Amino acid sequence: MDGNSPNDLREQNDPRDQEQNSPAETKGSGETQVAESGQNSGETENSSQAARSEDSNDSKASGRQGGGGRSRQGQGQGRGNRQGRGGRNRGGRGRRRSRDQQGGGDRQDRNRQDDGRNVDVQLTSPDEESVELLGILEVLGSGSGFIRRSEAGYTPSNEDIYVGAKVIQKFGLRTGDELNGGVGRKPKSGKSPPLTHLALVNAKPPEDALRRPDFNRLSAVHPSEQLILACDREVAGQPDYTNRVIDLFCPFGKGQRAMIVSPSKAGKTTVLQSVAEGIVTNNPECRLMILLADERPEEITDMEMCGFGEVIASSFDRPAERHCQVAEMTLERARRYVESGEDVVIILDSITRLARAYNTVEEGSGRTLTGGLDANSLEKPKRFIGSARKIDPRQGGGSLTIIATALVDTGSRMDQVIFEEFKG
Repeated sequence: MDGNSPNDLREQNDPRDQEQNSPAETKGSGETQVAESGQNSGETENSSQAARSEDSNDSKASGRQGGGGRSRQGQGQGRGNRQGRGGRNRGGRGRRRSRDQQGGGDRQDRNRQDDGRNVDVQLTSPDEESVELLGILEVLGSGSGFIRRSEAGYTPSNEDIYVGAKVIQKFGLRTGDELNGGVGRKPKSGKSPPLTHLALVNAKPPEDALRRPDFNRLSAVHPSEQLILACDREVAGQPDYTNRVIDLFCPFGKGQRAMIVSPSKAGKTTVLQSVAEGIVTNNPECRLMILLADERPEEITDMEMCGFGEVIASSFDRPAERHCQVAEMTLERARRYVESGEDVVIILDSITRLARAYNTVEEGSGRTLTGGLDANSLEKPKRFIGSARKIDPRQGGGSLTIIATALVDTGSRMDQVIFEEFKG
């Protein structure tokens, strides 16, 4: 046996002692183990979180790099495709240009020639069979113009003839010029035939049109020559002394402005016919132009049947724009005659209705006079009446006389304002 006593063995092998000592030791060791495991697990979690964050940052960075690379690559491909398509388009346009220059240009030239825009007008002799009296030129704002027919009252129609801007500039043509020449074939539907040959401008060679003066630059002087009106006129088998009374009490002079004032239905048309006959009979050197604006159709026919001068009319069933256009064409035609040193007489019936038409057509200025008359509507009627003048003989002479009628006692305040404006 060993040297140990039974008590020692009992103490060593007493299970109660083991139970009392083991919990403390187990508890201590457990706390130590738990603390150590806790520290180890915390370090593990921190390291795992750091690893995860580094992985996520790396993945984001790689994603951005990859996405940016893909996007830049896609943009580069898109630009390359667009450049390729643009190059093809530019190449197609270049090929189309080359085709136009080689073969398609001929088609464009034919179209331009058919439109009459680039047709070269040639000077020709007035004795040529193709030369005819074409009409009166009206120059538009674009620089080109159209030849209006007298049969249509110098208003736009399907029979108009196109005149290019280069031709107008080359020969110094103006609105109101009377042209004689030849016309080309009509290009297509809706297009006017072009002027191809020019023989006369206002019955004179085209070269003279470049040397004529401008109407607005000619000096005006007081009228000094009387228009004799008295003639052996009979109305209904009785002598008519209307012209004789005018010669005695209010004689007309060449280059004068005159107004015949009367109410409606007072017989002013008969007075105008008497004056027209007196001018044609006693003053054959004067060109007589009778302008009827906004008049009744039967009065227009009656005036045309008298056979005195050239009647230019626009009946009241036409729009106001036509009344104004006819009046302006007539005035410009008379101005061209005066520039040539001729004496012209215009009989206007009536200035009241013409002012009404301009009041309808002109844009409102925002300032309305008495009777609903716009302040700007009388500018062109004043220009019409103010064009009458006697030209200084040192500048070639010539005169423009305007005899107009004015309506009064119509019950319209506008008519009264118009009359007061022009009576001076």
